[in-house]
Amino acid sequence: MPIIEDARNALKREVDLLIAFTWRNYSFVTIPGFIVSFGAALNIPEAQERTLFSTLSNHLLLLLWLTLCIYFSDLSNQIVGIEEDRINKPDRPIPSGKVSLEGARVRWAISLAAFLGLGLVRPLLLPEILLCVLISGFLCYTKAGNHWIGKNSIAMPIACWAILSGSWKTIALTYPEGSVRSQMKAISIWLGLLMQIQDLRDVEGDRIIGRKTLPIAFGYERSRQIIVFLLSPPAILVLCMGDVLQIAPTTLLGLHSILLWRVLRGTDARYDHKTYMVSLCSQ
Repeated sequence: MPIIEDARNALKREVDLLIAFTWRNYSFVTIPGFIVSFGAALNIPEAQERTLFSTLSNHLLLLLWLTLCIYFSDLSNQIVGIEEDRINKPDRPIPSGKVSLEGARVRWAISLAAFLGLGLVRPLLLPEILLCVLISGFLCYTKAGNHWIGKNSIAMPIACWAILSGSWKTIALTYPEGSVRSQMKAISIWLGLLMQIQDLRDVEGDRIIGRKTLPIAFGYERSRQIIVFLLSPPAILVLCMGDVLQIAPTTLLGLHSILLWRVLRGTDARYDHKTYMVSLCSQ
């Protein structure tokens, strides 16, 4: 039937666009979220329902929460960052012509409504959802959000904590407490210290739109030295103080050694992008 075929094609297009908007960042959000969910599943309160249906429904909710979070955030960023993307990431949907700016704005409004609606369906998630919305606004529409301190050292740790905390709540239906809360805070602070790595690959586009990232503020080579010798020691110390490093010390220290070695010897944007992916593994 034509109606069914049209609906199928429309759904396929929306899935394709969602992937096109989010594929660079999707794993950055979903992998930590699902790792946290495994820990939450082991800490479900005795009074909470543990049926197969509740387990599946909570994990579907987790997938929905993470997908809406990254979709809304990426749409927000890409709608205001078209000129940057024309240089740094021309394959993205808006600069490549896969979708118009107006079409992206419609999808932004729908994703925002769905994201906020999720908070009404599951009120426990509302604080994290509102935090993510506020952080997106801060990054996209304020001057401080374009500075390396505001962007990476303030906004990213808050967003990271919101994602980890929300992922825990979707499964355990409780606020994270004790060592879990400390570990989430440690990972969030670690991210704020080493997130500067992502800006090594985007210098040309960031400079054109007026961003004040670490490489632009201090120079390409000096920023690498700052990351390795000034920011990485406290980042590793934070993981130790938050009882994260103790979970797998050899693995984490090995990954950090590889990461910092790559930061020092980086030569171009493609190499620096691979280094950024190593940083995700270190998380």
